[in-house]
Amino acid sequence: MRRLSCILITSLMALAACGGDDGGDGNNPDAATDGPGGGVCGVETTTLSTYPATYTGTVLQGGDDLDVAEGACADERGYYGPYGADQVIVLNGLTAGTTYVLELETEEDLGMYVTSTCAAGAPGTGACLLLVDVSLANEVGEFVAPAGGSVFVVIDTADGFSLTNGNYTLGVRVAECTTNAQCTNPATPVCSSFECVQCTNSFQCTTSGAPVCDGATNTCVAGGTMCTGDDGSEPDDGPSVATTVTFPTLNTPTVVNGHAVCSLPAIEGDFYKVTATAAGQLRISAAWTATGADLDFLVYNSTGQVVGQGGAGGAGPEVALATLAAAGDYFIEVYQYEPANAAAATPYTLTLSLPECQDSFDCTTAGEPQCAVGDCVAGPAQCTGDDAADGGTGDDGPAASRNLTGAIGVATALTGRICNTPGTEGDWYRVTTAAAGEGIVANLSWAGATPPDIDVYIWDDQGRLLGTSFWLNPEIVTVTNLPAGTYYLSVNQAGPAVAAAHDYTLSATRTSVTTCTTSADCATSHKTQIFRGTCTGGACEFIAPGTRADGSACDSPDDCMSGDCSYILFEADAHKSVCTRECTSNANCTGLGTGTFACSTGFSTNVCLPTCASDLECGANINSMAIDLNQPWNYFTCTTASGACSP
Repeated sequence: MRRLSCILITSLMALAACGGDDGGDGNNPDAATDGPGGGVCGVETTTLSTYPATYTGTVLQGGDDLDVAEGACADERGYYGPYGADQVIVLNGLTAGTTYVLELETEEDLGMYVTSTCAAGAPGTGACLLLVDVSLANEVGEFVAPAGGSVFVVIDTADGFSLTNGNYTLGVRVAECTTNAQCTNPATPVCSSFECVQCTNSFQCTTSGAPVCDGATNTCVAGGTMCTGDDGSEPDDGPSVATTVTFPTLNTPTVVNGHAVCSLPAIEGDFYKVTATAAGQLRISAAWTATGADLDFLVYNSTGQVVGQGGAGGAGPEVALATLAAAGDYFIEVYQYEPANAAAATPYTLTLSLPECQDSFDCTTAGEPQCAVGDCVAGPAQCTGDDAADGGTGDDGPAASRNLTGAIGVATALTGRICNTPGTEGDWYRVTTAAAGEGIVANLSWAGATPPDIDVYIWDDQGRLLGTSFWLNPEIVTVTNLPAGTYYLSVNQAGPAVAAAHDYTLSATRTSVTTCTTSADCATSHKTQIFRGTCTGGACEFIAPGTRADGSACDSPDDCMSGDCSYILFEADAHKSVCTRECTSNANCTGLGTGTFACSTGFSTNVCLPTCASDLECGANINSMAIDLNQPWNYFTCTTASGACSP
């Protein structure tokens, strides 16, 4: 679908790991005995004074159990209730204002934090500089030494986490750099892991003799020469030695034959350079015949940023679209993922083309009605026991749709069979309206002892979703006030993948003309219809995308400068929808048009919404199967006293 037609708001669920304590002592079995065992910050295991320095220990011999509350550290990277056994290491002789790097090497789930003082068994108020606990093993972090030149590093364990031996090694060193600007030696111009190195990627290697960045040493090295049966373009293992190929034109792809790649050494790869004439998309396909081989590719812009990739497993072909932000040079790297560490080169064909479609509405031939990674192709035919309409090229796109157009008020029905193997399987139908203001009612029904979940969608001829229903049988979808034209109905099966086709009946009824005069008329039928926010010539149409200010009418986020539209799918007061903003209180919602607004709370993003008088004015939680009585959806909750919507 090309256009977003709504703002979807879902509840945010926080996931916990490694003990998941909430920062208090409620889940801490030894909270009552927490406290320093001596010294300034507990029992100090050792003191380090010259750097670089290394200390090896185990938290199981620490004798301390210090606490740090969530949010207490100025730089907090992960937090999972560090209330287990710990050790305290003193760092003296630090140079104030200098950045120091801590490298914690361990096979245990340990974390670490840095504080300048302790009080009551925890860092003093405002004293904790850094907390790092982002992995199940090694951790790395950096801090700026305070004025006193001394800190405590606490190596800690997540609350409730079982340890094998508690072993760790802590390394402390002065950061050579924090930005590239601090690396002034031309031989090592890049800052990586606080050290000045020659390179971190091959785009920083500009000589043909050393075109590849070795990730183990961060140095530019020669390309691999260990492949057997390689092509004559070697060495081509980096951007500086890439093979130049012609950028394709519409309907004239660029095909590269006679190349091969292996996976020994790991830096082995084939680079190609193309110069795009304009911004847009590029379709890349790599195909090979060698059994057991799996080739992948990456697409980079001129600075080495990945803008596309083909990384699916299996025998290929590997196909992907890359988004080119502007005219200029781009690079494609083809490499062998499987078999790994293999010298035998795999021959392949690389094809570059301009995509002929963005979605299936761009595919106008019935024999190739479905858009697959930029190409119009025949629809899939993997359903067992499918209907006759899905034979041959299939009815899996608008161009191969079956006609359901009937007279005004007369239901026209067709039967079909549907599965969801593969996920792109679907049956398509079309209805043509003759006058502005007509509508369409789609009725989809099916039977069976264990019936599947089958849904129907209604689209306009530009691929914009107009209406749908998910949780009922029959699914009845009504769209009204349509401009004259052809509309498409797609039938899809949700749920786990099933190959066996299931019977259904779909009918469509054209409804008589009902013209609109204002946008409020476009919100009258809301239960299964997506709001189209402007009335033009008696018909409701989508508001054109733009950069409208807060308070301006909208029906989707791409109408608004803020990127937020207050419309929530299937709400009853959709005509009140405006470009809105995020909020923390109602005070943030002033100045949003002529109505009254309240700050929603409890959603993943809190935004200002028009005040509600009922749940129907809060929109639908389309992911919930617990549908409201006599409604097609489960609606969000309206608190009428405040007029605010919430999950």
